Formats: sequence, C-alpha cells, structure tokens
Amino acid sequence: MSRSKSNPKIVISGYYGYDNCGDEAVLMSIIHCLRTLRPDVKITVLSGNPEKTRAVYGVDAVNRWNLVAIKIALLRAHLLISGGGSLIQDVTSVRSPSYYLGIIRLALLMQKKVIIYSQGVGPIITQKNREKTSKVFNRCHAITLRDEGSAALLSEIGVTKNLNVTCDPVLALNRDHVSPDLIHSLTCELGLNTQDGKKKAPLLFVSVRNWKDDRHFEPIAKFLDAQAANGWNILLVPAHFPQDVNASALLRQKMEAEAILIERCLSAHEFLALTAIADNVFSMRLHGLICAMAVGTPMVGLSYDPKVDAFMEKMGLSRFCLSFDDFNVQKAISMMDALHVETESGSSSYAHAMETHRQELHKLAWDTAKIANALL
Repeated sequence: MSRSKSNPKIVISGYYGYDNCGDEAVLMSIIHCLRTLRPDVKITVLSGNPEKTRAVYGVDAVNRWNLVAIKIALLRAHLLISGGGSLIQDVTSVRSPSYYLGIIRLALLMQKKVIIYSQGVGPIITQKNREKTSKVFNRCHAITLRDEGSAALLSEIGVTKNLNVTCDPVLALNRDHVSPDLIHSLTCELGLNTQDGKKKAPLLFVSVRNWKDDRHFEPIAKFLDAQAANGWNILLVPAHFPQDVNASALLRQKMEAEAILIERCLSAHEFLALTAIADNVFSMRLHGLICAMAVGTPMVGLSYDPKVDAFMEKMGLSRFCLSFDDFNVQKAISMMDALHVETESGSSSYAHAMETHRQELHKLAWDTAKIANALL
C-alpha cells in the first residue's frame, strides 16, 4: 500500500476557533468519527484560533485567513471537508458564502476531493450567491445535508448532484462521550449537588442569544420565574462566548428568581456534558437542542430561525417548539408542564419517540462520516 493511502490527510473548513460551542461540537464530532474510522488519518483544521484548536483537539490547524498556509495544507491533503453548520447563507453577511465557496474552489483547482459535510444551507437571498453556490456544489464529489429544507433549496437553485440528507454531525455522539469526571467537575463548580452527590433540585438548562430588539428576554424571564417557583434550578449556559454571556446576564437581571449564570468560555465537551446533566433543556441555540437530542435530554425549543423549526420537526417534536415572534408566557409554561408530564413516565410516547429518533439520527451521522471516509 502506498504511503498516501495508508496516511490519508484531510482539511476541515468551517466556522471553527470562535468559541461557539455549537460549531466546536460539530468539529469535535467530525474528528471523533474520522479517527474512529481511520485511526491513521491526519487532520488539519482551518481555524480562527489555530493554537487553541491544536491544543483542544490534537490536530494540526492553520489560520483560516492565511492563504499561503491554506494552499500548503490543501496541497498535501487528499480530501477537503466543508462543514457542518450553516456556512452557505447570506443573511448574516452577503460575503459569507464567498469565503467557504472560495476554499472549495481552491481545493477543486488542486484536484482534491471535496465533501459538503452535513451542512444546513440557506437562506441564500442574492442571485449572485445562488449561482455561485450551484456552480461550486455541482463540482463537489459528495454532498450531505443536515435537513430536507437544505436539499430543497439546492435543487431549486440548480444543484443536480446527488443530495444525501443525513443530520447534524453532533448526533454521532451520545452519553458515552460525556466523561463522568467532567460531570463531577462541572456539578462541583456550579454547586448543583448536595454533599452526598444528589441534585439539590431538577435542573433546567437554558441557552439564549440576543436577537432583533431583545424583546424576548422579559417574557422568558417570567417563564423561568415560573419554573423556579415549581422547584427548578435555572442554569444559564452561553453557547457563543462572550456574546451569550451578555445575553444571559440581561435575562437574569429581568428575573425575580435566582439563576446560575456561567460566565466563562465553555468547551464543546463541557457544553455537551451540561445538556447531559440537565433534566430538561430550553434553548434558542440550535446546538443546545441538538446536544440535548444526542444525550437524550427532553427539550423545548424557541425558534428564532427556520433551522430551529426544521430540527424540531425532524425530531417529531414540533409541539415542543415555541415561536420567537409570538412568544407567550402562559403557552411556554403549559408546554413545559406538558413536557414534564410526558417525561415522568419512562414509557411515555415522548421518551419512546425521542429515543427512536436519536438512534436513527446517530446512525445517519455515522453514515456521513462513512461517505467521507469512502472518498479516501
């Protein structure tokens, strides 16, 4: 066997190195799957913080804006992985797709194989970005997508390549990937347990973000006060540091009840562990919900973006998804009460549906990794 085949080299492009727990969880999962399938794989990540990415994941990393370093990494590579996350969308910035499509074009120019890895594509508003996306994606060697909506959009803009709808890469993980030592460390740090190791109270994991005029914080505060009055500990968890710390602090200011606020940057491992420690999850952040599904923690979503609706619908949990634009405190309380009722019984329809979906999606996430591995 040749050296190139025995030591495959992969470059991973995405929104990494920016202290966003969701994107870092995606990267953590992709690396885990690749190394499980090919223990000899050599991985280079294009990162906003190469030093931290190297230290956390034990991979090589180069600055995502250093074109010379990127060219060298791609020149040595056999495969470019673009994803996951929502990379190709022009809502946050019309220029955003240009960067990720540019990396793909560069890899194709060097005659490297390229896989779109479980991306959530869109919205793509401008015609120019639609045309560029279609042209570049049609040259890729494999396309795997996070949801049906992304596949529909790509078909609409002219992508004719085979579109494999799988799921978010994080769903390849489960509770087995959460270290008991890490759980112990976090519960001690946050003071969640009594001296004999039992929880002081059931724990509600809450992940929020700033959005529009931030009018959602006041009604959410009232909703969380109601949960606290029912005996729940409220844990405010930042998914994107430091932005979400500021959002959570604003939310806590509006609450009458006490809430625990994490004010430091969490790793993806810690973020996943906290969803496993929690009894329920209430999240605006998509990956708060995805991590909850991965570890089997019941959840309620607050949809500020179509990607949240798409995920909850795919899970069969649309009835536990609240709308940002018409958030109603009493409706939220009723929804959480219904969730508690359904999850108190181990034989509940909720528990059965969630576990069935979790197992199906776990397999799909691994299927994505196998498609990437086959390209090597």
